[in-house]
Amino acid sequence: MADNVVPPNLPVAPFAYEQRFQDQLSNVLRLFFTRLTNKVNAPLPHGSFYDTTTQTNPVADTVNLMKLNSVYDSAGGTQYAVQKDADRVYITQTGVYNVQFSAQLDHTGGGNVDFYIWIRVNGKSVSNSASKVVVAGPNSEIVAAWNWVLTLRANDYVEIAWQSPDTTAILASAAASGNIPEVPSVILTVTWVSAVNLS
Repeated sequence: MADNVVPPNLPVAPFAYEQRFQDQLSNVLRLFFTRLTNKVNAPLPHGSFYDTTTQTNPVADTVNLMKLNSVYDSAGGTQYAVQKDADRVYITQTGVYNVQFSAQLDHTGGGNVDFYIWIRVNGKSVSNSASKVVVAGPNSEIVAAWNWVLTLRANDYVEIAWQSPDTTAILASAAASGNIPEVPSVILTVTWVSAVNLS
């Protein structure tokens, strides 16, 4: 996955049959198809993460970053997008990625509360990536969920930012109950879509 597969450089055929040429051609094709097979069968970069805590908004109109304290699926290594710290997911290989999240929005006060959610790359907000969600409440949970498709370079990192003018705004988690599993406050997945040439 680190580089693109390119057509093999085939040797020029001699006028008359030569076994040496056939051996050379076979070796070039063997190497090409071995590399192609390894590329096709290699795992694609990905990661799936979540957070088990209720996240608060301690200061009104201040940027918060959605935290991620647990991993659904990310084996690490050079084939994968891996979680590096509490609120960032780092990209290990250049490509086009689908970044998708869901967050359980709620608040503990009365009236309606505005939430703004957007994505940041390398600490900078992505233009035209924000959305507004209004939550009535309290205890009127809404799940915000959408995605962005972005071209990202190796070592880039993504963060999901949120902000509210009301300090009662929360990203809510809940314990398991009966047949219902735990409710994480945030789920974030990062999946590889395609290769891209940025040279």
